Amino acid sequence: MTTTPLTVDFPLTGEWFVGADGTEPGHELAFDFLRLDKRLKATDQSLWRELLTAVPYQHHLGWGQPILSPFKGRVALAVDGVPEVPRAYLLKVLSVLRSALSPAERRRLERLLADPNTDIREFAGNHLVIESLEHAGVYAFLAHARQGSLLVQPGDMVEALQPVAQVGDSGQSNAPHLHFHLMSSPNPLDQHVLPFRFSAYEVLVDGSWTLKKDALPTRRQRVRSVTQVCPNA
Repeated sequence: MTTTPLTVDFPLTGEWFVGADGTEPGHELAFDFLRLDKRLKATDQSLWRELLTAVPYQHHLGWGQPILSPFKGRVALAVDGVPEVPRAYLLKVLSVLRSALSPAERRRLERLLADPNTDIREFAGNHLVIESLEHAGVYAFLAHARQGSLLVQPGDMVEALQPVAQVGDSGQSNAPHLHFHLMSSPNPLDQHVLPFRFSAYEVLVDGSWTLKKDALPTRRQRVRSVTQVCPNA
């Protein structure tokens, strides 16, 4: 198992907001990327509609955006078929808080996560695990994909930056987004998360885009991709 940060490609196209940067307790070394506008809204609808109503997914800015493989690899796991259920943002947040604050719910989740054979679709939704062909024992985990969007299946070989799915809202999710991390096993419940860096991306600083190489963005930064999608999709 490697302890030196690996360099991988940024797994999305276009501009994204960093909702989590791997420094949060329980979310170490894992990133969440959302597509938000300048007012931090996830849809093209008014704020009150976004907060209080179930906005159709076609109005969500990140919905259906391509998810890319971060390296050349082999698909180890591909789980699809988990439906999204559009709900008002406030209802989603309240549901997550209720689960987090309920002792019974916490115990249930702990039991589930303690079993390496647990079906994690409740949490990860539609998801992929891709094994690196260049670094032994390294796997990428990409979660919350759109139902029916997976373009690959177990055993498929993929190129770096090849589209493999689309951004969705499946599983435990407050808005369409991508959860991404590297790990040491193809089983997300039986692994150690691994440090990594993105080969290149741009970050918005004081109104200007700045190129970053072999680096990681931080929470609440606005970033965008600089690499081309693999044409072998």
